[in-house]
Amino acid sequence: MTTEFLTIEQFAARLQLSRSTAYNWIASGRLVSGQHVLHVGGVIRILWGDDLMTHLLELSKCSEPVERPVLKKEGKGGRNKIAFDCNYL
Repeated sequence: MTTEFLTIEQFAARLQLSRSTAYNWIASGRLVSGQHVLHVGGVIRILWGDDLMTHLLELSKCSEPVERPVLKKEGKGGRNKIAFDCNYL
């Protein structure tokens, strides 16, 4: 596979992600600057190639199940009525 330089929009479209998720991946370090991401002035390009695919596949492997916080409903319902269980924290 040859390396292509993609915009955030093109990268998000190829992986069927939102633009904000792509930006979050860059900010969190999931996409390594200088290796997977190029910053030139105010322009961001993502290097699409075998290295990026291998990196994303390694990140997607989960060795252990992740413990998630329990959500509990308070009140009559609705999405704004769900809160974290304080005993979890």
